[in-house]
Parts: sequence; structure tokens; C-alpha cells
Amino acid sequence: MIKESTQRSLGILILVWCAVAAISQTAVPATEQSTPPAETKPVASSSAPAPTDVLQIVSLAESPDTDSINGKPSRIRLNGKLWVVLNHPLPDGATKYALFLNDVEIKGLDPPFPTSYRSQPALLFILKKGALNDAFWRDLLGSPRSGHVNVVVSLGRQSGAGPSERIVGAPDSARFGLEIFTGLDLALAAGAILLVLVLVWGHARSRTTLRDNLLPQLAPSRQPFSLGRSQMAFWFTLIFAAFVVLFFLLQDTNVLTSQALALMGISGATAAAAIAVDVKRTSPADVANCALQALGLNTYEDVQRVEQEIIDREQKLAALPPASPQRTQLQIEINDRNSILRTYEVKTRPFVSQGWFKDVTTDINGPTVHRLQVVFWTAALGAIFLYSVYRNLAMPEFNGTLLTLMGISSAGYVGFKIQEVNN
Repeated sequence: MIKESTQRSLGILILVWCAVAAISQTAVPATEQSTPPAETKPVASSSAPAPTDVLQIVSLAESPDTDSINGKPSRIRLNGKLWVVLNHPLPDGATKYALFLNDVEIKGLDPPFPTSYRSQPALLFILKKGALNDAFWRDLLGSPRSGHVNVVVSLGRQSGAGPSERIVGAPDSARFGLEIFTGLDLALAAGAILLVLVLVWGHARSRTTLRDNLLPQLAPSRQPFSLGRSQMAFWFTLIFAAFVVLFFLLQDTNVLTSQALALMGISGATAAAAIAVDVKRTSPADVANCALQALGLNTYEDVQRVEQEIIDREQKLAALPPASPQRTQLQIEINDRNSILRTYEVKTRPFVSQGWFKDVTTDINGPTVHRLQVVFWTAALGAIFLYSVYRNLAMPEFNGTLLTLMGISSAGYVGFKIQEVNN
């Protein structure tokens, strides 16, 4: 019994020892497996690369001494200077960078100048208008409704002959208002245009600036308007006004086009040819002129002299007593001069102005097609001219067909004028 109990106890001890050995073997590997991940975590984070400093636009300025113009109207306009301030110096040369406005690269600008703005690196651009960027400026500045237009600025790196690669985004801070015109610009332009309008069209009411001098015995305000002179004055004032407006808006004198000069040339040639026709031919106006000269009326001053003589004699007649023998002679002289003036009125009545539109569209017999043709084609091209200047901030480039049409219309007017009775 004792021997069996002893053997049983020894077996239990062996089983316990095996169990403890098994537990110890499984516990050690678990500990060894959990330790390496804890040791590799800090190693992995310490070896991760730091993020790079991306080139960005910090602000915009119109001079080194003024505050930034981010999102605000500025005094920068065409041919002006723009400072683009960056967050750190450029990694390569400044000449490799191009200016973008509203996501469009501005071709034809001079290379930017590397400079600084309040101790920060910056690029200086001069906003020049040229053949390579003319279309962009027309689209941006055309049809102006206010003195400024909002633009977004960004940069790009030039890549050989191809388009520039955009590398700098345009955050909200890279916006500003590009100046189109100022109140002073409008005032100066309006003043210059008003002066020309007064000198050319205002004086036409009381002077012969736009009138035919067919009968020098007529007062200047009664002379009929000339179609040729009116057309010449129309294109002159229109092109002059466009030149003045474009000069103040674009700060550029190179705004005239060959088509604008051609229109002025056609109108000038038409006016000169019409005057030549009036000088060379014998017309009813010439016949009336000869009849009035026979009465001693060579100019309108002679007519005024006769009118004054009548007034002077009537005053003398009123001062004489009823029985004075001088009354008869004074009355005869008054009647003679009144007869001259009645003849004057009869001879000049067909040639007195009936108003501008009627004068330029009719001759002595009524409206004529060749005159109406010149008036309406001139008005149509003038409207297109004005719209183009406003829409594109440029004088229009009329094609050869339109200019030929204008020339044919003017030539037809001159040709038919030879056959006219009078205008």
C-alpha cells in the first residue's frame, strides 16, 4: 500500500512538473514577440521625410512702399507695375517665370525683375500691351462697366518653346482690381471731345462750317447744309473721340488703324469732289447769284446794308413834318430798297436751308437715292465703329469689301451730283 501511494505521488509530481514546463515555454515566446513592434514604432516615425515648403504667392502690391492690394482696387493699369510677393526665394532664375492673369499666360511681357517687398522676395512685372497679348487685353478690358476689373494672379515656369507650366496656384490673396479708367480720365476725354463737337457741329448753327456757300447773299445760318462736309465732319469727330478715349484707357497713342484713316480719306475726297462739282458747273444757284449781283447784292453784308438804309430813311421820314417836300424822295428810296429785298427773297427762297436732314438728303426737286445711300451707309458704319471701340477697346478693322462699298457710295454721290439741279 505504501509502495503504491508513493508511486502515485511521484506520478502526480511528474505531471505537475511537465505542466509548469509547458506554461513557461509558451509564456517566453509571447513576451519575445510583443517586444519588437514596440521597439520599431519610434524608429519608423523618426525616419519619415519632412514636407517640402511649396512656393506660393503671399500678396500683391503696386509699389514697394504701399500696402498690399489683395482683393482691393488698385492704381495698376496697362503699362503699370505689379509686385508679386512670394513666401520664399525662387529655386531657379526669375526669367524662367511667366505671369498668369485669370489662368491665361500673358505673352510678350518683359522678363520679371527679381526684387523684394518689405524684406520678402518678389517678382516685378510690367503689364505691357503688345501684339502677342492684344487679344487678351481686349477681352479683359472690353465693355467696361466700372473703373476696375477683378483679376486673379498666378505664376508659371516656362518650358522651352511650349506653353508655360503652372507651378504656383492662386489663393484668394492673389486677387486685385486692375484699373481701367479714373474719373479724371473721363473728365479730360469728355472735355476734349466736347470742345471738338462745339467747334465742328456747334458752330454749324451760325457759321458755314458744314454748309454750302452757293449763294453768298444768304446769311450763314440760312445756307443749306452740305452732305460732303457733314460726312467728313462725322468721321473726323468720331475717330477723334475714339482716339481720345482709347488713349486715356490704354495709355497708348498707337490706336489708329489703317481703316480709320481710309474712312477719313474717303470722306475728305468726297467733300472735295462735291465742292469741285459746284464750282465747275452752272446751276440755278449761279443764275440767282448773277441776278442778285445785278441789284448790287454781292454778299450778305450788302443785304444788311440795304435793310439798314430802309430803317434810316423810315426814321428820317417819321421825323419830317407832313408838308415837307423831302418825304416824297425818301418814300421813293424806301420803296426801291423794299423792291430789292422782295426780289432777293424770291431768288434765294429755293436755296434756303430746310434743316440738316432735308438738306443732305434732297436736292431742289426732293429726296434722292444717292444721297440717302450715303447717309445711311455712313450711319451704319459709324454705329459699328462705336460698338467696336466700346466692346474691344480698339478701332475696328473693316474688311476691304466694306471700305469698297463706302467708296462706291461716295463716288455715286459725286457722279449724280453733277446731274443734280442743286442741293
